[in-house]
Amino acid sequence: TIRLVLLAFIIACLNGVYVTMFYQKDLKEQYRVAVDIHEAQQEGSDIFYLAESSNIFVPKDDSIKNSISEITNFFFPKLKIAAIDEPATHAGIFKEWIRCIDLANKKPKAIVITLNLRSFGAAWIHSKLENQLRQPLALIKPFPPIIDRFLLSLGGFNSKTEKQLEDEMLAEWEKTELIFPFQYRYHTVRQWDNAIAAGGFTKPNGEWDTEKIQLACHYVKAYAFNIKDNNPRTKDFDDIAQWCYKHDIPLYLNLLAENVQYADSLVGKELVFLMRQNRDYLVKRYNKSNCKVIDNLESVKGRDFTDQGWTTEHYSYRGRMIIARNLAEGLKRQFNNAYKKAY
Repeated sequence: TIRLVLLAFIIACLNGVYVTMFYQKDLKEQYRVAVDIHEAQQEGSDIFYLAESSNIFVPKDDSIKNSISEITNFFFPKLKIAAIDEPATHAGIFKEWIRCIDLANKKPKAIVITLNLRSFGAAWIHSKLENQLRQPLALIKPFPPIIDRFLLSLGGFNSKTEKQLEDEMLAEWEKTELIFPFQYRYHTVRQWDNAIAAGGFTKPNGEWDTEKIQLACHYVKAYAFNIKDNNPRTKDFDDIAQWCYKHDIPLYLNLLAENVQYADSLVGKELVFLMRQNRDYLVKRYNKSNCKVIDNLESVKGRDFTDQGWTTEHYSYRGRMIIARNLAEGLKRQFNNAYKKAY
């Protein structure tokens, strides 16, 4: 007993020294988001905009460099929108971010979170970036900060190896059956992907069109899935919605635009059906209570996606402006007195 008391005393002393001298430095270096959220509250921000790379990606040749959140703020000049963003972030990380909000301080009047359709698919759920994304979260575990830092140094954030993540992704593509309300010749992502990869597109001279084949396969692997209640992202967004409801903070889910035009021309109406069905599922599930879904799925034309050879939610200024305007229209129901038509 004496040894335990002594150990607890030593840990308490070390924790006091660590919190006083090193904790804030570690937060700034390892978990900048927590610091950004705290600073946004200190500055009296009215709306938090939590996003992945869609908000901050701007093509080099774009004459106007404003992000989606900044353009949205043009519609509400008297409000302050604070953007917190990190590439590849998903709802499982966003739900940890919002828990960094100090509810005893000035809490935001609303929270906007990007709702990215691709994040519900196997490629993102089992991404090799997952450990990197979760690494900073070790610093806010429910232990004394000195213990959290010790776990971080031991790699306590690693839940699965990259090999495990890849195997899970491939298994899902191989075994999970795609559900259509009509007969379709492909029943899994693997079948669909293999069929396109085996010469799905040819050039006029008869050679395989490798670039088009690769892009079509990317679209299938990115969007061919049925969102269900047991999807881990569904559970994450459920947790986010419940947290916001519990703390009386209006939540806006900004459903991002996908290149539906290219999905249609490259793969076909069956893939577009799945994309629209998943959109309808998300709108129905979350457009209620204190939560509103801003549906941008088909609002941006194919030419306004900056990545023409990949599947991303990166847009030209025209695309960012369209999404920002739609979001502003959604926010207007709460902030009508602060709304000013900008475009």
